[in-house]
Amino acid sequence: MTKTRKTALRTACAVLALALAAGGILLLTRGNGGNPPAGGITLLLDGAEMTDPVLAPEAGDGLRVIVTADGNEIANLPFGTEHTLQVIQQSGTNTVRITPDAVYMEEADCHGQDCVKMEPVTRDNLEMRVMGGFIICLPHRLSVEVRGK
Repeated sequence: MTKTRKTALRTACAVLALALAAGGILLLTRGNGGNPPAGGITLLLDGAEMTDPVLAPEAGDGLRVIVTADGNEIANLPFGTEHTLQVIQQSGTNTVRITPDAVYMEEADCHGQDCVKMEPVTRDNLEMRVMGGFIICLPHRLSVEVRGK
């Protein structure tokens, strides 16, 4: 394969990945008009059940991990603070891990496991990842975003 053809193929793949990401983000953020998902959501933060959305105080360099389910923000935690967040919905379960260096989808019971296979988000790769600071589970309508203030 020629160098020009390889470059064109890589560009096409990158454009397709961005288009899919944009569509998924739009789907997740539009959700169902901001209404709570049918059947409710159970959040377990470090094993403890939370009855309200989780909002932790500011810490560190200002990077935040925002978790959204069906268009509703359900957790807003500081990046770099060790946490395990389990999101249990009618559609399925996801486990998000926040370590001092990265955020990633530790496990999910969705069919394709694309969210689990996504590269972890770190301070170093935040700007360079094809998906930016997002990790997305389309079957469960769940997104994890790392962003500044």
